[in-house]
Amino acid sequence: MKTPKILSYLLLSFVGLTTMVACSSDEEGDDTGGGTVSNSLHLKFKTPDWERTINCEQLDLMPMNPADGVYAVSATSASTNETFYFSYPQDSSDMNQVSNYKKYGIVSYGDNDQPFQFSQKLPDNQGSTDRLISLADNSSTYYNEVEKIEYVGHEANYSIFKVKCKYNMRTYLLSNEATIKDVSGTFHFKIRTTRN
Repeated sequence: MKTPKILSYLLLSFVGLTTMVACSSDEEGDDTGGGTVSNSLHLKFKTPDWERTINCEQLDLMPMNPADGVYAVSATSASTNETFYFSYPQDSSDMNQVSNYKKYGIVSYGDNDQPFQFSQKLPDNQGSTDRLISLADNSSTYYNEVEKIEYVGHEANYSIFKVKCKYNMRTYLLSNEATIKDVSGTFHFKIRTTRN
């Protein structure tokens, strides 16, 4: 397997920061508040063997720049050892548009280079050292779908948005790539874009 583009960047730029950006170990209830994605900041996954909802209310995601015009964020959950990558437009003016509310691709773990792509790596089951790794796909069955984008404020250099998505992906087992498992879930993250 090749080294993912974003993973290489992450290792160079964010070594030692995993605990600073990790999601909380607390789980949350199902607070959907309309639509299919919870109003609480979270990441939820469901595999054939286990599922978790990770509370991300305290998650402070800083963007990296894996491709021209694209920002991406990543974090690792201390409680589950799940790691995600989510990419989106770098420019705030490209964020909150109705045309963004559609399905996008799932990409190989860490290969996010286009807006609204999602990839992840997570244990095969609770406590496992074996990992499920996302497989690239963009179809009616396997996708990341943007459900809502909301502008929530700004900082000196960034505009801040909240993004709700639901996803369904195929993954392969790291120890046996012929073993394929579906993983589905939702996430609601607070992200930063360049400020206009």
